[in-house]
This record gives sequence, structure tokens and C-alpha cells, in this order.
Amino acid sequence: MTRGTQDGNTGGTQGGNTRGTQGGNLGGTQGGDTVGIGELAARTGLPVKTIRYYSDIGLLPESGRTPGGHRRYAADALPGLRLIQRLRALGTPISAIAAVMAGERSLDELVSRELDAVQEQLREATWRREVLRSLDDCPAPERPRRLALLAGVGSPDDAHDRLVRYWHWALPAGLPRRLAQAVIDGAVPAPPTAATPTTPTAATPNPATVLAYAELHALATADDRRRQPQAHQVGDVASFYAGLLDACALAGEALVSGCPERRAEALGHFVRTYARVDGHDDTPAFRAHLRALFRRGRRAGSFSLRYWRQALAVTGETPPPSAAAGQGYLAAPLAALHEQVAGLPLTAK
Repeated sequence: MTRGTQDGNTGGTQGGNTRGTQGGNLGGTQGGDTVGIGELAARTGLPVKTIRYYSDIGLLPESGRTPGGHRRYAADALPGLRLIQRLRALGTPISAIAAVMAGERSLDELVSRELDAVQEQLREATWRREVLRSLDDCPAPERPRRLALLAGVGSPDDAHDRLVRYWHWALPAGLPRRLAQAVIDGAVPAPPTAATPTTPTAATPNPATVLAYAELHALATADDRRRQPQAHQVGDVASFYAGLLDACALAGEALVSGCPERRAEALGHFVRTYARVDGHDDTPAFRAHLRALFRRGRRAGSFSLRYWRQALAVTGETPPPSAAAGQGYLAAPLAALHEQVAGLPLTAK
């Protein structure tokens, strides 16, 4: 016999199990062994109303009811309830738990998906924290301009997409696709947010890097944005951009190793790339000409100067070896080469 008239009573015989004798009492259980909601509550420490809620939404199906309307559960309901309890203790959403309980997703898949979701939340929260710190740590007269700049970014991923679109627009149309993609990858830094497996080389998030990324976004979306060197300016665009990438790769190695020979090799490759544009050789006279050209390019309104300064502020002047081919990796090598040619640092300092 069962005791009590509500779900909250233990119901059933000693040990919490009963054997049904009427059709519909305990239907659907192997051998008729069931457990009452009260015993499940006692064994797990969960309130009866919580278990009832899990039943009502389908997480913990009933196996039947007694003639008095008491809920009964299969004998193996306890492990399932404990799994639900533990996942909820970790903050796992009900919808994700339901997929596991229904056999639509394994526990391994749930953990992997929840980890990805938490990492994305962390990225978003980190970006917002540094945006607010950037606004908090600035002179009052500067705050309205900075607020407009940061608000224009929206999400960091959206800003990254707009930067990529800018470079697709700015590069010569005839550039081979693979070469164009290599330039874009090297020119567009990852947003400075908490690193994830897909963005392991993301810059350290702080007010300065977040603000620099917002400045990059503003440059690339402004009405006066500039195209990169086109065919009528450099002739063989594929050779020109490939030469710049090769020179930057050598300069990046020199930054990591500190090797003077590699540094000189990178500079020679860089200068020859520019010399070929106008049919010149790498001579002292041409280097003097290039030096003057780069110095003139440092005027305050120079789009290229402003872009690479901000990119350098995001990526850092001495990136780690792991960033040698990561997103935005061109900024530091280009800065080093610019300083070698012009005799002046690319940074605002």
C-alpha cells in the first residue's frame, strides 16, 4: 500500500519501491519496480517541487501513477536525476540538459559546446570591461570622442569583419586570391579579447588595445579611407605584394631572433621590392630617395601611417614567435622596416 496523498510523501514499501498490480498504476517499468518522488528527494537533497518541475518539462519522465495520483519513476531514474542535478549546479541550461537526457547529444558534446559558449561570453565580457575602462581612464573633454569611437565598433567580431571587407575593397582587383588573403590576414589583427582556440594570437585586452582597435575600425569605415597601391602605381601588383610579404617574413624572423644578418636581409628585400616598381636597382641613391619618400609619408593625415600605427598598438612592437604568421602579423615587421628605411619609428612616440 502507499502512504500519503501528495507527491511529496515517500510512497511505496520500504526501500521506496512498489510492485504495481493494476494496469496504468506503474506502467512502463521493467519488472514493475518504481520509486516515489519523496525518495528521489531524500536521496538527492532536491526539493520535491524541483523534481516535479523536471518531470513537468520532460527532463525526468514519470513511469506511471498510483491510483491516488502519486508520481512513480523507474528504478533507474535516480542516476538520471543526479546527472540533471550536477549539470544544473554548473549552470548548464535546461535546453542543453534536455538534449542529453533525450539521447540527442552525448555528455562529451554538451561539455564541449558549453565550454565554447562560456569562452564566447568571456570574450564579450572582456571586451566590454576594457571599453568601460578606456572610457573611465580618460580626460573628461576626450570622453565624448572616445565614446563615439568605441560605440561605432559594435561587437569586436563585427569590427573585424568590416576591417576584412575594407582590405578586400582596397587591394588591387587583379591580385591572386591566395596572395590577397595572405595580405588581409597579416593586415587585420584579431580583436583584443580573451584568447580562444580560434584566436590564440589575440592581443592582450586592455584599454589601449581596445581603443586602438576602435581607431582602426574608424579608419577603415570612414569616407576618406584609401585604397592600397594599385596596378597603375606599382605595375606588377602580384610581385609587389609578394615581395612585401617576403620582406616582412624575414623582418619578423629578425625581430624574434635578434639576428643582424636577417635584419639586413629583410631590409634589402624590402628595398628591392620598391626599386623594381620604378625599374631601379638597390643603390645608395635609391635608398636616399626611398628614405625621403617614407619621411614625407609621415605627414599627420597619412592614411597608411595612421593605419599601421594603430595596428602596431594592437599587436605590439615585439610579438611572440607564435604570432609570426597570425592575424595582423604584418604590423611589427612593417614598423621595423619603416624605421630602418626612414630612420624614424612608426609609433606615435
